[in-house]
Amino acid sequence: MERSKKSGRIEWVDIAKAIAIILMVVGHECPQRSIITFIFSFHMPLFFIMSGYTAGRVTTWSKFFNKSKKNFIMTWLLAVLMIILLGFEILVVQGKGISHILSLDLKGIIWGSNYGVNHLNNVGVMWFLIVFFWAKLLYNFLEVIVPNKYNGLLLGVLSYFAFIISNKVWLPQAFDIVPIAAFFMWTGSYLKSIQSKLDFNTTQGSLLLAAIFIFWIAMMQNYIYIDMSVRHYPLFIFSILEAIAGTISMSLISNCFSKIGEFKALKIIGRHTLAVLCIHHLDLYWLWWGPFISKWYFALILRLVIDLTVLFLFLMFKKYIRERKVK
Repeated sequence: MERSKKSGRIEWVDIAKAIAIILMVVGHECPQRSIITFIFSFHMPLFFIMSGYTAGRVTTWSKFFNKSKKNFIMTWLLAVLMIILLGFEILVVQGKGISHILSLDLKGIIWGSNYGVNHLNNVGVMWFLIVFFWAKLLYNFLEVIVPNKYNGLLLGVLSYFAFIISNKVWLPQAFDIVPIAAFFMWTGSYLKSIQSKLDFNTTQGSLLLAAIFIFWIAMMQNYIYIDMSVRHYPLFIFSILEAIAGTISMSLISNCFSKIGEFKALKIIGRHTLAVLCIHHLDLYWLWWGPFISKWYFALILRLVIDLTVLFLFLMFKKYIRERKVK
């Protein structure tokens, strides 16, 4: 695990997150089954796993409350703001009545899920931030009260019951996704704890890596993938393991990319995936300009260009404000 000397960040993690957030945009536009299977085999679970991998242990109540407070502001409240802003865009672009928009915003904030509940269409990708907040809260809570070595089993059991519930009903705040996301966080923490014991240069390590990669490929060949937002978990435990295998494989690929200077742009995107998520949520594609694009690949390219251009302008503005404060 190598950290950047300037920022202290783990560069391959930033690259892995950048790849995943770009693939999120691709996955929202591409109709090709094989590409969709590849993207959804790992891309959103990767963020939860990387969160567990990079986060410090929470072993005291003071740390728990301090982290939860920060997480509440940076994720849950941000998600609420984004839901309200998308509601405002719907009001302006589609001319819906203010009472309709207020009702839509309230339902979106309560349920935290798109489409599957009451025909909501203003939550969008913000389901991820809502789930992230509650999953982090659950995982950190268990870290304080239970030795972490048992939390994988505990969260695994909770995930199974959440899966069963989601087949019948979707819960408010997307609570039926939360244990599964928390399990992915624990997985990231566990992978970090055993990392020093793994040596892929040995015969055993090489065989283990090959088995992980082959399992991932075999699942994709059978068009099995996980889509947490719509509670799509075919063969449940196998799709969970597929997401873990895909994340491990993409992490090793990202580690290789981190040593190549040409991938510097990915490091920048990876540091600002939260900004990309919010920009993507509000880019007016579905409300305005998307229907004018006849080919999905034109829409994909244009949406990527718009989202990343807005990110660049946002970073330039942040830099300008920071320099003004220094002066």
